[in-house]
Amino acid sequence: MAYIYMDESGDLGAFENWGSQYFIITFLVSKSEKDMEIIMKNVRKRAVWSKMKIYWTFFHSHKLSKNVVKRVLDLTSRRDVFSVALFVKKENIPEKFRNNIHRFYNYMVWELLEICQKRWLLNSGETHTFIASRRETNKQLNTNFIEYLKSKKYELFKFEFKISTPNQIKWLEVVDTISFAIEQKYEKWDLELYSVIKNKIILEKQIFN
Repeated sequence: MAYIYMDESGDLGAFENWGSQYFIITFLVSKSEKDMEIIMKNVRKRAVWSKMKIYWTFFHSHKLSKNVVKRVLDLTSRRDVFSVALFVKKENIPEKFRNNIHRFYNYMVWELLEICQKRWLLNSGETHTFIASRRETNKQLNTNFIEYLKSKKYELFKFEFKISTPNQIKWLEVVDTISFAIEQKYEKWDLELYSVIKNKIILEKQIFN
């Protein structure tokens, strides 16, 4: 059994010349459910909080110093995990998706799950737990997202789909740092964070390029 944790980087709703150039969805796959819990607590204690001195239960890479993010990535790189990512340059997103960003988001997640299946990155015959970081406050949108994933055909794999928050599941904080490192690579050509975790990123695929 594997645990698949998902987060994204980039503002999918902005297609013009502002905001991020890319939208990235990242999976982090681990056989352990608890391995990072203690680690993240220790990282949090040592973190230098600048903009978020009150919300100690929330960890977000964009709001922390690069040294703190590097520490999380370094500790993750020593674990038995791997990561895969799918990204798109927003100006290349087909017109048919631009009026329904939720549909495009669902499409990207499904594509990444398909990659995991077709490349045998998960063991067949097992039930894998898929946990996405909640991106919507609208309960119906979250329900629609889960129902969409459940409706797809999985020939060799079984999945249990969930949506949670980083303060509840610390692995979601970890995949946030990986997604942020990938974002820095493509948005700013900054490889400092990426180089720390690149040995665990087994696939990065661009679509509609």
